[in-house]
Amino acid sequence: MWRGSKESTLRKAIARQAIPPLPACAASASQAGSSKSERSRLDAKAAAGMGTACTRADERIQAAMGLASCATTRFEAGHDVAMAGLPALCGNGLLSGLGRYLSLPQRFYSALHILLVLGFMALGRIRRPDGLRHVPPGEFGKVIGLDRVPEVRTLREKVHRMTASGNPAGWMKSLAKTWMEGEPEAAGYLSVDGHVRVYHGGQANLPRRYVTRERLCLRGTTDYWVNDALGRPFFVVSKAVTSGLADSLLQDIVPELLTSVPGQPTSDALAADPGLHRFVSVFDREGATPSLLGALWRHRTSSLTYRKNVQDVWPESEFQEQEVLLPEGGRTWMRLAQRETHLGSGDDRLPVTEVRRLTPSGHQTAVITTARRLGNPVIAGRMFARWCHENFFAYMMEHFDIDGLVEYGAESIPGTPEVVNPCWRELDKAVRHSRLKERKLQAELARSTLDEGAPNCDPSARCSRTR
Repeated sequence: MWRGSKESTLRKAIARQAIPPLPACAASASQAGSSKSERSRLDAKAAAGMGTACTRADERIQAAMGLASCATTRFEAGHDVAMAGLPALCGNGLLSGLGRYLSLPQRFYSALHILLVLGFMALGRIRRPDGLRHVPPGEFGKVIGLDRVPEVRTLREKVHRMTASGNPAGWMKSLAKTWMEGEPEAAGYLSVDGHVRVYHGGQANLPRRYVTRERLCLRGTTDYWVNDALGRPFFVVSKAVTSGLADSLLQDIVPELLTSVPGQPTSDALAADPGLHRFVSVFDREGATPSLLGALWRHRTSSLTYRKNVQDVWPESEFQEQEVLLPEGGRTWMRLAQRETHLGSGDDRLPVTEVRRLTPSGHQTAVITTARRLGNPVIAGRMFARWCHENFFAYMMEHFDIDGLVEYGAESIPGTPEVVNPCWRELDKAVRHSRLKERKLQAELARSTLDEGAPNCDPSARCSRTR
C-alpha cells in the first residue's frame, strides 16, 4: 500500500481503472509450477551427477561437510504431483516426538523428513520401504519438501538409528495418553486382543504359537493391541515370549492404562463405592477365567468377555426384545436376559453379571462382566462391537502390512522370562480331568452306598449319620 494513501482512495482508483493490471505472463509466472514431464527431465539429468533426482547438490555437500544440520524443507508449486497435499499429520501427533523421543545426527535427512516419508507411505499404501523402488523418488520428494526421498537402504538405516538412540516406547505412551485425553468416552471401554506376527526369517529362533488364520503353529511374536470400541488403536505391546493374554494384561497393559486413561474416579470415590470401576477391558474367551477377572477387579478395573464352557440353557421366557445402541451410533434390537451369578469357589469366588443373547436359530451367547451396574443394552452393545477389533487386524494386514518389517535385524530378549512348558500344561490338564472324574465316581459311590443301606436302618439313625 502506498504511504499516505487511504483504502477509499485505492478503491476509487481501482474502480476507474487508474491502476493498470499486471501482464498475464507476469501474474502467472509467480504462481506457475513445473509439470511432471519437466520434473522428470530434471531428475533424470541429475543422475549424471550425484544421483537420480538429487537436484539439491549444494545442500547435500553442506550436510556431508557438517556445514548444515539438515536439508531445508521447502514446498514448491507443481502440477500432477502424486499424493500432494499435507494432511493433518501434525494434529495426529506424528511430529510430536521430534527432539524429545526421536532424533538423528546432522545429515541431509533429518528425523522430520523420515517421519514425513513414513507418514506419506502409510497414506499412499506403500506398505514397506521396498515399495519406494516403484515410486519416482523425485515426485515423492516434492511431497515432503525435498528434491527426492531417501533410498530404501538409507531409510532402513535412519529408522534403525532413530529407534536405537531414541525412546520410541516413551513416544508411543505419550501419544496414547494424548489420544485418550482427546477421546475420554472412547477410552472408558478398551478392546484388548492378540495378533500373531509370523516370522519367516532365519536370524531369530522364535517360539512357535498357534495362528488362528493359518490354523498352524508358526514362529513369530504376539502383539497385544489396545483399541477403542470403534477399532481405533491406542497402543500395542509386542511380546516375543508370552504366557498368554492374562500375563500381558496384568504386567504390561493394565499398569499403562492406569496412568493413561482419563476421567478415572479418585481413590476416595472408589473406597466409598465398592461397585465403582475405573474403566472396562473387553477381550475374548482366552481371558474368561476367575483368576484373571479377580486380579483385574483388585485394580478396580472391570472386565467384559464371553463365558466359557456354558452347558445350561435358559428358558426363552426370560428373554426380552431390547434396543441396543452400538458404539458407532447405530441401533439394533436383541433378545436379552440377565442373571447375577458367581465364578470360582472359596476365597476366589467372584460375583459377576451374566447376559445372554438369544439368536433366531435358538443359540444363546453368554457374556459375563464384573461391571455389574451396566445395563443389558450397554453390555451387549460393547461386547458384540469387539468385532471391530477383528476387522482392524484384517484391514491393517491388507493395507498397511503390520506383519512386515521396516528394518532387518534381531534383538536380544532381556532377562530370562519364565513360561509354562506346553507339555506340563497338557499333563496338568489331564491330571485335573482325572481328579474331576475321581470326585464324580466317589460321589456316585457314596450315593449308591446310602441308597443300598437305607432299608436296613431306621430313620432316626440315618438322620444322625447325616448330621
